[in-house]
Amino acid sequence: MFFSTTFVVAQEYSNLRISNIKINSDTILIDSLSIIPNSLFVFDNDNIIIHDSLYSIDFVKSLIIPNKQWFETHNIHNVKITYKVFPYNFSEPFFNKDFNKYAKIQTVDNEISYTYKPNNYNDFFKKDELLTQGSISRGITFGNNQDVVVNSTLNLQMSGKLNENFNILAAISDNNIPIQPEGNTQQIQDFDKVFIQLYNDKTKIVAGDFNINKPLGLFMNINKKAQGGFVSSKFKLKNQNVFKTSVSGAVSKGKYNRMSFNGIEGKQGPYKLQGANNEAYIMILSGTEKIYIDGRLLKRGLENDYIINYNSAEISFTANQLITKDKRIVVEFEYSDRNYARFLLFNSNEFHTKKSKFYLNVFSEQDSKNQPIDQDLTNQQKQLLANIGDSLNMAVVPNVKIDTNFNGNYVFYKMIDTVINSNLYDSVFVYSTNADVAIYRLGFSYVGENNGNYVQGKSPANGKVFEWTEPINGQAQGNYEPVVLLITPKKNQMVTFGGETFITKNTEANFEVALSNNDINSFSKNDAGDDLGYALKLNLKQNIPLTNNSLTTSANFQHINKYFKPIERFKTAEFERDWNLKNLSDKKFNENLLNINLDYLNKKLGSFQYNFDYLNKGELVNANKNTVKTNVKKNKFDFNFTGSWLNSKYDKNKTDFLRYNASLSKQISFFSVGIKNDFERNLWNNISNDSLIDNSYKFDRKEFFISNSDSTENTFFAKFVRRKDYLPSNNELKYSTLGEDYNFGLNLHKNPKNTLKIIASYRKLTIEDSTLSNNKADNSLLTRLEHNLKLFKGVISSSTFFEISKIFELKKEFSYLEVSQGQGLYAWTDYNSNDIKELNEFEIANFKDQANYIRIFTPTNQFVQTYKNQFNQILYLKPRRAWHNEKGVKKFISRFSNQFAYRISKKTTNDHFLNIANPIIDFDDLLLVNVNYSARNILSFNKTNTKFGLDYVFQNNKNKMLLVNGFDNRSNNYNGLRLRWNINKNLSLLNDFTKGDKTYNSESFSSKNYDINYDKNKLTFSFQPNLFLKLSIIYKYIKKINCLNTEESTNHDAGFELKYSKLNKGTITMKANYLNLTYNANTNTPIAYEMLDGFFPGDNLTWDLIFQKNVSKKVQININYSGRWSEDTKIIHTGTMQIRAIF
Repeated sequence: MFFSTTFVVAQEYSNLRISNIKINSDTILIDSLSIIPNSLFVFDNDNIIIHDSLYSIDFVKSLIIPNKQWFETHNIHNVKITYKVFPYNFSEPFFNKDFNKYAKIQTVDNEISYTYKPNNYNDFFKKDELLTQGSISRGITFGNNQDVVVNSTLNLQMSGKLNENFNILAAISDNNIPIQPEGNTQQIQDFDKVFIQLYNDKTKIVAGDFNINKPLGLFMNINKKAQGGFVSSKFKLKNQNVFKTSVSGAVSKGKYNRMSFNGIEGKQGPYKLQGANNEAYIMILSGTEKIYIDGRLLKRGLENDYIINYNSAEISFTANQLITKDKRIVVEFEYSDRNYARFLLFNSNEFHTKKSKFYLNVFSEQDSKNQPIDQDLTNQQKQLLANIGDSLNMAVVPNVKIDTNFNGNYVFYKMIDTVINSNLYDSVFVYSTNADVAIYRLGFSYVGENNGNYVQGKSPANGKVFEWTEPINGQAQGNYEPVVLLITPKKNQMVTFGGETFITKNTEANFEVALSNNDINSFSKNDAGDDLGYALKLNLKQNIPLTNNSLTTSANFQHINKYFKPIERFKTAEFERDWNLKNLSDKKFNENLLNINLDYLNKKLGSFQYNFDYLNKGELVNANKNTVKTNVKKNKFDFNFTGSWLNSKYDKNKTDFLRYNASLSKQISFFSVGIKNDFERNLWNNISNDSLIDNSYKFDRKEFFISNSDSTENTFFAKFVRRKDYLPSNNELKYSTLGEDYNFGLNLHKNPKNTLKIIASYRKLTIEDSTLSNNKADNSLLTRLEHNLKLFKGVISSSTFFEISKIFELKKEFSYLEVSQGQGLYAWTDYNSNDIKELNEFEIANFKDQANYIRIFTPTNQFVQTYKNQFNQILYLKPRRAWHNEKGVKKFISRFSNQFAYRISKKTTNDHFLNIANPIIDFDDLLLVNVNYSARNILSFNKTNTKFGLDYVFQNNKNKMLLVNGFDNRSNNYNGLRLRWNINKNLSLLNDFTKGDKTYNSESFSSKNYDINYDKNKLTFSFQPNLFLKLSIIYKYIKKINCLNTEESTNHDAGFELKYSKLNKGTITMKANYLNLTYNANTNTPIAYEMLDGFFPGDNLTWDLIFQKNVSKKVQININYSGRWSEDTKIIHTGTMQIRAIF
């Protein structure tokens, strides 16, 4: 176990800690104090939270323990954690007697230790049945290099019995940081949910964050996240009747959208989601998504079908879902939308009797047009919105603002006229840092290829910079314009009323009526005639009892007014495809849908179902469809068939859509073999000349498979799929493409010490007629292997993860955002003294008072198609587990242990299989697009010995990232030797020596490139005469040489740390360091910042004083003072004070 925590922005006076740790072992010590349960969160390098299913926490011992899934699914070695600590380490014994007096007593029975009792914190509420935990704190930070910053936190969790009538469940926090879980598990936890809930058997009251889910009925389909108030009650009436009601009033947290698209051949993702107004950058509300492929609802999770990044709105599909050109993908979701304050009202009512139930639902969601949030509307723009009615595409206006107060925090432009090839172009905007002429601030919108006059350019500016491009023959050559689409305030309301009743024992009837009011522009009274709409549903169902069989008939009718607008989609995912409703015109028609159903069940043989459906959409569509479904099981044979035949008249065309899917399997011993056939023939003919039009197609898909039962401990499957596609040409369907898929899966988990899971898919796409298909011939391989092994009582343990896939690599861009002083991670240094913040002027802050910026990565719409190889191999050798009781050579060998971890995630455009599958990396390969690589080996001697230990560490990290401005390459390769020696009970020695090479190479910012050889040695001598006092003398030597130029630096760092602590009283810590640095080059450069670690050549001093006082069991005071001084600079003072109450 290695202590590898580095505090980067932690406030040592507070129990709130923010730390960077290295995941270099199976158990990592986080802190010297015990952690408050449920206060810890782990973030990756992109500041995305890592789900707690990948690790466990020992809160008492302050340990993080990654599980095997961490190393299998994450190539992450450096993570950020936030947590809160108790003022004690509850895993250590505390004595109430003099230690020296009892030092010679060896029996554990004589120890008088302190035991952590978490229930003590409940005394604050004086309720044994009420469980609480949390704290409230107020603090202030000040210094001569920063403004005064006031900090306050409130974090309280509560559950239990409040009084005789109500229970309570609460999560209260004043942190205004939207923390979203990762969408890589089937179950997710809402970290940003703040609420108070009072409840009993009859009533529930919620204030704060809550979900509104679909009530009874068909037409009102909702899944909303809201913030406000919710009340529900249940009343028992006479004759066993029950009445239920609920009322909600809240601010809506999101907006609904639905996207449908076909997959790209062989590309598993990521697929970017957009907003309802084509917003490119949105944030999905966690858990609101529904994803379908070919009409089937998928499951979220690495072990299931897909994963989703809620913050960047990207979905990727796992090895269980091979994505091809034929996969039809539908995504429904809610995303954060803050154009206006949006208010929501919801009421649902249910009345239940013995034979019937009735319901009434009311929903209203509308934007407050007088409370815009993310867009500031001028009076002129409001008038424009009032005039355009429902023609929202006319709400495009220039996004140009004149600002004569030049500010280096923003991107400014100047306006020029230019002449190219004798053509005059006026009002051209050009990026400029000249305050005299740069008076324009522009906002650009993506308008599509060759629809704009600007393209995104490369620039060191801290923000996006766009460049004008000359039109060619009057055709624009860019894809951006300085315009913005004004978003109109909207109103969406619905009322539904319905019921279900049993007319007789076997006859059931139900009905529902709905009224909608949808105003897409509440600024305007124009085009209001289409706001109101209605819908109706009638259903009659008859059960006909038969001996050992059953027969059910039903008739259903739906009428949907042409202006009816649902809150969210209530139809099936592929309703339009099922009815050949393609390219619907803007003209709206009423819709009538009739269904007659016959369902027969034979308990011994199987089932049969027949459906007749009729659809009418005014004069546009008339269609009828016949559907047959059957399932027969006999003599270990299993036969399934679903077929339908659709005939329709669609505007000026007629369609003939025949399709079926059939399967036949036979159980033979412990496995089954079978065949499946999916067939579709969809003919579209022009009524006037009977010619075949482009919507027509046909495919024939055959599948042969063999598998065993899912209930067995070891499972496998293998299948071969062959699909032929036909497209129209010369008034007939011609053979266009052939797809051949080979799939194999194996899961061996009967022996828990040796488990293996393999999923592999190979697909070959052949283009039979290139004039009919826009696709190219392609070969795709998708494979995933997971292997875990333990041998010889755990002496050898191994974990292997290997995955190959074809994905998109999105180009990224980043910028730096200023935050509250001392609350960021990066510092800005104006190297060229132009008072303009440029990307090459930001560094990771070495001092808290300089950490005023955070880095924000933004995906773009530029991407590269790549092949991804992810390989993780972890190997542990622990001879002690078998030979710790042996003697001689075996005993000596048992004192050694070794940990090896090799992780690589590479993305390359090289399509050669051996290169794709090779887990060994050639970092100089020009076809590499993205690399995350780490190789680490730790050879330990006497790792568990309390007297003496020695570790040899080898570490090699490499990283390559594709940015808009080019590639960024980093590496750090070093060897280290760590010695630990406890001389006696009072004296200890720790020496850590490292020799390595660190490089950085940027295509855009060559001034930051370096290749630094370094030697580091840190010697710590500690003296601890008793439990209360500890003195450490520390000397550190660092030598750095930049091999790209001639820069050299030397750092001699000598200091001490004195810590005095007393149980239940407090702690005082004093630190002081003297640093002497030499450097032979200019100090105002990025290289100097790296070489000198933020200090200056010559003499430097740093000092810290930390005081923590427990005023009582519930109240704690923390005072922290730090300072530093360098030659020719002023002394920097920083102080913090905080008072904290624990619940």
